[in-house]
Amino acid sequence: MPLIVDEQAVQAQSRIAGLRVCLFTLRFTENWRQDVDDFESAMILIAVTAIMGEHLTRTSGLPQELKDLRHVYPPERLPRCNVSSLAAATGFNRETTRRKVNELIKMGLLARATDGAISLAPGLVQEASTFELIRKQIDAIVRLVNELLRDGILKAV
Repeated sequence: MPLIVDEQAVQAQSRIAGLRVCLFTLRFTENWRQDVDDFESAMILIAVTAIMGEHLTRTSGLPQELKDLRHVYPPERLPRCNVSSLAAATGFNRETTRRKVNELIKMGLLARATDGAISLAPGLVQEASTFELIRKQIDAIVRLVNELLRDGILKAV
């Protein structure tokens, strides 16, 4: 069932819509911070995941087993990620990005290849906490969508 935004309802309830989005953003960000102490580290983890995985959302012929996080994706098929691309994606300066990447490597959440490429630490994606995070994020999205539907801001077509 596709959803659309009711433009009149958004205008008429713009305060409620804005508050719902703010609350969602806080919930979503807090979920990302479950394994790190600060916003910058969470954003770096999000950026590494997005940079390395975005191509998967555009790949129509991806085998079913590679759509499932329980299966390790062949590292040689992943795009490269480095401090410059992370700084650009997050808006952080290169020094902050480099420092946060090094901290995340020490924590065992990121890894650096011999050529300097940065990736999620081997096995991190297959950990139970990753599945829990995904589920929490999907639950937050469902909650937001249900609230916006109740408010009449979103409508099913």
